[in-house]
Amino acid sequence: MTGSDSGTDADAERADGQTPDSAVEPRRFFFGLHSKAAGWWFLLAVILAVVAANALLAHWSAPDRPREVGSQSGSAAPAQPDPLQATSIAQREFGQLSGGGWAQAWQLWSDSARGTLTQADFVRLNTECRPALGVPYVIDSTTTIDATTVAVAWHQAATAGSSTVVYENGAWHFVPDAQTLAAYHQGVDRLISDRKAAGQCH
Repeated sequence: MTGSDSGTDADAERADGQTPDSAVEPRRFFFGLHSKAAGWWFLLAVILAVVAANALLAHWSAPDRPREVGSQSGSAAPAQPDPLQATSIAQREFGQLSGGGWAQAWQLWSDSARGTLTQADFVRLNTECRPALGVPYVIDSTTTIDATTVAVAWHQAATAGSSTVVYENGAWHFVPDAQTLAAYHQGVDRLISDRKAAGQCH
């Protein structure tokens, strides 16, 4: 075969659309790498999608846990009032009374007790007819009547009495004894006059 014949055969192959093996091999290698890279990218995308889905599930489920705890605590019975706090309120009240803190003592009263005498009248009563100051009140005993009521027996020098501490509006409040409340209903003017006549003012 002559050189002209070889050239003719190569031209014939190119004319027939066939590619020599030396040109096909690089293309096969290139497409093989491309396929492998695409496979790795696809696997990476799947992994990222799984991680993102788990993160979303964790985010959605996390707020539900506090609600479950809150619902359980909400269904539980509320804490009962502590009778020891009732005794503490009585001690504060008596401390204000023996020390001349009339306005502060009135603020510790229950709603019903405040309804018998205003704060201003209570301050006026004890200012114009001042009781003996500096004589401490002593709590002799406390008795729990029910979950929201504690009776307090006390004495101040030779005077003895019994008051009540009640739990209302989320806190303990002092209630003077029934005889004192009845006197408050008479009005501050008459009460001052009666106490002065009885020599109870100092």
